[in-house]
Amino acid sequence: MSEKNNNGKNKILVLGGGVAGSSAAHFLSKKGYDVTVIEKLGKCGGLSRTYRYAGHPYEFGPHVWFWPDDEINNVIRELSDDELYYIDRKLFTFVEQDNKKYRYPIHFSDIKDMPDKEEVMKQLQKHRDPDMKLKPEELPTIGDCFFGEYFKAAIGDGLYNKFMRNYTWKMWNIDGDKLKTSMVWADRFKHHYEKLKGYDPLKFEDHTLGKGIKFQVYPKRGWDHIWDRMVENSNVIHDEVDRIIDEKRPYLLTKKGDKYYFDEYHTVINTLHVDLIWGEDVLPATGRMMIPLLIPGCKKAFPEDAESLHYSSCEFQTRVTEMKVITRHESPDTLILIEVPITNDMKESCFPENAMNYALDNNLFCRRTYCQQSEEALALHKKFVDKGSHIKNLVHCGRYAEFKYWGMPETVNSAYQLSKKFEEVK
Repeated sequence: MSEKNNNGKNKILVLGGGVAGSSAAHFLSKKGYDVTVIEKLGKCGGLSRTYRYAGHPYEFGPHVWFWPDDEINNVIRELSDDELYYIDRKLFTFVEQDNKKYRYPIHFSDIKDMPDKEEVMKQLQKHRDPDMKLKPEELPTIGDCFFGEYFKAAIGDGLYNKFMRNYTWKMWNIDGDKLKTSMVWADRFKHHYEKLKGYDPLKFEDHTLGKGIKFQVYPKRGWDHIWDRMVENSNVIHDEVDRIIDEKRPYLLTKKGDKYYFDEYHTVINTLHVDLIWGEDVLPATGRMMIPLLIPGCKKAFPEDAESLHYSSCEFQTRVTEMKVITRHESPDTLILIEVPITNDMKESCFPENAMNYALDNNLFCRRTYCQQSEEALALHKKFVDKGSHIKNLVHCGRYAEFKYWGMPETVNSAYQLSKKFEEVK
């Protein structure tokens, strides 16, 4: 994308100032573009902003950065002034049907403690050699199959039922037999997202989330500092996108009534859900309510320095995180963050009004957090993308706009990869 091909304009309009929007603004302003960001909230960063409860820092997450390539990692080093905590992410899963706590990801050595260990071992051996290594030729390819299809073949019905069947359903409000494996898995990062055969979710040595990725960090000053730095050279307008008006001269209309004509910009980068920018609200997703629980006088709550506990059955919560394990906040108390999934049609009135207002103001509620990775949802997303394909300078970037199951690093990377298509402004 060059100036010459766009009548010499160097103005960029970014819709949404979350992780993708802030990152796009950062990379393009560094290339000399005049960037304007439209962000409805008072601060940029979206669900990765850092808030405080009883003095304890927290995010809608938590948000630990881990990524294999220094090309992007160096951006975090630079913007944080290299003031980073290095994190080792230890997780456990509580399996109610066994009434036991197991390590997460699934560890082979934990099978000996399972009440149905003989049947579990029998199922495991179906697609493995005598050394328990998977036979890739007998498994489907991740990215071309359904979640349940792959993981039941890799670990058997017994382990799948304990660790994944109910957890996956409540996480994304879709049965694993309909969930696409186009999503990214944390300890898959080193594979750079190519079609993957023979991925083994069963671990044969002590394993933590993201093991093998050396750069697992949390900024000492929290994530707000990073997003503020990213947009410091951009014009941030605190307004909300209403919709695209697709007339002879297309323009973006905001909730305040302002109009932004596409032909006045080099590029318009959308980072919002693509149905919302067309004035609709139909793409399926799951949301989250984060419930902060302060335990006074309890300096440490979780076993063995664990960061999070996963609840794999039909409990309301999916995971519970002890925030200070990540943030290193010094306090005689501890803050537990309880993550409760909600369906896409959840109405805010289901909670008391004062509690709901507090949740919205303090980054504790989001109705559309994870885009549903089903064939139907992906096809519907494509229809909305195609609807605007005739607007040649409209592009989509980030987990919501691209309808991906992405974390923070992938989202920043998507903005970086987009920026590489732009020439330097001379």
